[in-house]
Order: sequence, then C-alpha cells, then structure tokens
Amino acid sequence: MTIRTRTRADEFDPLDWVLEHWQAQNRPAAEHFVAASSLFRTYQAVTARFDEVLTEFELTRTGYLLMATLFLSGEKVRPLSYLSRHLLVHPTTITLVVDQMEQRGLVERVPHETDRRSTLVHLTEAGREVADRATEALAAAKFGLAVDLDTVIELVEVLRNVRREINDIPALAADGQKAE
Repeated sequence: MTIRTRTRADEFDPLDWVLEHWQAQNRPAAEHFVAASSLFRTYQAVTARFDEVLTEFELTRTGYLLMATLFLSGEKVRPLSYLSRHLLVHPTTITLVVDQMEQRGLVERVPHETDRRSTLVHLTEAGREVADRATEALAAAKFGLAVDLDTVIELVEVLRNVRREINDIPALAADGQKAE
C-alpha cells in the first residue's frame, strides 16, 4: 500500500523521499517508519529551539524541566529519585544537574524529614525567578512549537494515543490511585 503525503507542491520534505524509497524497496511498515522519523526530526527542531532560548539563562533543558517540576510542586520540593523517574533522566545526570544548579543558588538539597536515605531538592527564590523568566521566554517562542493552538491540541491528543499504546500512561486502579 502506498500512502500519500501532505507536502505542498512548493515544498521538499525529505521524508517524502524516504517514504518513496522505503516503499520502492518493499521495506516493512513504511508508514510507521516515516512517522517515527518525523517525530525524531520534530524533536530535534523543538529541542534546538528550547536550547537556544535557555542559553540566555544558562540553563540546560534538563535543568529547566527540573525547575519546572519543582515550581509545579506545592512546596517547591521533590526527592532526587522522583526527579529522575519523572524526567526520564538517569540518576547520575540528575545529580550532576542539581550540583550545577545548587552552585548557582537555584536549588538546594534538603534532608528528608522522615527518610534518612532520601534527599530532597528545593527550588530557591533565585531559582523561581530564573524559572519564571525562562518560562516567559519559552512561552514567547511557543515552546518551540510554532503552530496554531488547534494544531497543538491535536498534537497532544495524537501523542497521548501513542503514549497510551506504549504504556507511558499508567491505568488507574479501582480506587482512583495509580496502578503499580
């Protein structure tokens, strides 16, 4: 089966070429390969724009997302292990990022009140100010997604379906809690 693309006559999409040659060589799952390739290219473009904006604040993407996680948390604090799991970043990387941000006074490590094995990361007031300014700059750049709101909403829904199928969205247990 050959799929048609939506590329306009005045554009050249390299993935049209990929699809054409993939199908000509009778490779399997052409549509899935092109969709995955499209996601990779989009990811690279969006993260490049993110990085460009964050350079002004001397932040990495991981550093910004760590601060965003903290400012979205009620007490502006989360365990290191939580940050690693929820940001999908290796624990060593989180530790290094926290070290760098702590040196700048953006976050601080705090001992857990009841669990001696756990270290908490707290967003400082200086960190909150940097995070707020970086968020405003990223929002002005539409977080690297220079498309209209309807397209953004559609994208979230399409990707939610994909994430559900790859088990990135856990089901809730009967009591409404996240199933383990």
